[in-house]
Amino acid sequence: MHPFEYLVKNLSHHAYFLHSFKDGAHKLKEFLKKEFHIDHVQNPDFFHEKYEVLGIDESRRIKELHLSKSFLEGNKKIFIIEASGMTHEAQNSLLKIFEEPHEHSHFFLIMPSADILLPTLRSRLLILEKQENEGSTSEVVKFLKLSQKDKVAFVDDLAKRISDEEATKSDALEFLAQLELTLHKNGVEKNSNALKAILKARDYMNDRSPSIKQLLEYVALMC
Repeated sequence: MHPFEYLVKNLSHHAYFLHSFKDGAHKLKEFLKKEFHIDHVQNPDFFHEKYEVLGIDESRRIKELHLSKSFLEGNKKIFIIEASGMTHEAQNSLLKIFEEPHEHSHFFLIMPSADILLPTLRSRLLILEKQENEGSTSEVVKFLKLSQKDKVAFVDDLAKRISDEEATKSDALEFLAQLELTLHKNGVEKNSNALKAILKARDYMNDRSPSIKQLLEYVALMC
């Protein structure tokens, strides 16, 4: 089942988490328009922003927009927030409005992994089922069969493509998410060190200027 299908009977919830996937925000907009007649075009009650790392200033702006009244009485206010990472300060700042938003307000947080979030914020979100990326999963399976030297070369290539702006940090986070999923399936206990390395790397990627190359190499060496 596509994760959006769950919304048909459950748009009554106030805040959702959706794992990043290609054109996810665009497809969500089209779904909201088709199923609930909520159009994002020329709609002052529709907010959509994309961030590399969502910080405290950005969270304050979101809170201010949330506090403003709907332009049309009874109109639903939609917030689609895409981010590769989010600082702990920003997460704590958003706790209140995610827990007790205004009536008719709905938040959609699109990120590579819910594990990026603090447990207190994650608990306030309805996490929609993740669709597996078959292409990424296949890439991860090939990665795990490589020698350690070749694993490092693999992630160095990804880091270079990010540095050359041929890829983004979201691609690195998606790779880590698929790697984590595969390692879980292969056995948590025997892959515990690698899984811990992934969690640590993902946490550091929330920093403003992380060394993606070093973090990916650290994970590669632990796999």
